[in-house]
Amino acid sequence: MEKQIQFSIIIPAFNEEKYIAKSIKFAQEQQGGFDMEIIVVNNASTDKTKQIAESLGVLVVDEPKKGVGQARKTGTEVARGEYILHIDADTHLPEDYLQQVYKRFQKDSELVCLGGQFYFYDANLFWCVTRFFLFYPFYWFAKFSLRKSIGPIGNGMVFKKTTYQKTAGFDPELKYGEDFDINQKLANVGEIKLDLTLKYFISSRRFKLFNRDFWSYVANFFNFCFKKEIRNNELSSHK
Repeated sequence: MEKQIQFSIIIPAFNEEKYIAKSIKFAQEQQGGFDMEIIVVNNASTDKTKQIAESLGVLVVDEPKKGVGQARKTGTEVARGEYILHIDADTHLPEDYLQQVYKRFQKDSELVCLGGQFYFYDANLFWCVTRFFLFYPFYWFAKFSLRKSIGPIGNGMVFKKTTYQKTAGFDPELKYGEDFDINQKLANVGEIKLDLTLKYFISSRRFKLFNRDFWSYVANFFNFCFKKEIRNNELSSHK
């Protein structure tokens, strides 16, 4: 009989050779003795992302269609775990992250999707302070606007595979905003939660004042809160 996988950690990656190794290693160092698998979805990379991931012993799945919606969908369909954890190629998980996640799911039988609060591991003082003053207003604005469907973002999202299978899944046409979309779908099935005491770490590389993609993320956030739809489906960095 095939052994039951408890956690599948999925990492979509497009040209992430500078970041992917550390993200994988933090995932591999999880405590708790869980039966787990790590899946890197190589999303049409032209650098050494695939070779680096394969050298670290994880499963690499090639997805030639560019776009994080398609990459997350492909990874989730391949995954065998009871719980599916989606992170990014620059996400660093604390070593007890899976333990903390599992504890919360065991405590709340209605919970189907969970996420936490991200912190920067490479930001200067300005962005560390700015993150604090931006995160909470954005959180409370989203909580007021989205009500029960406020949930995690894609760089730290966990859901039950069985629950996901009751939905239409990730939208393969979305280049970003796929997390907003899947939150809405999962909220129709069970309880989704953003737990601010659950911490993980990401790079601050996307948070640049003069980065067009950063402002696209911001505009998309408010548009989804007001209209429940994606405003712009293109990222200049992924063309």
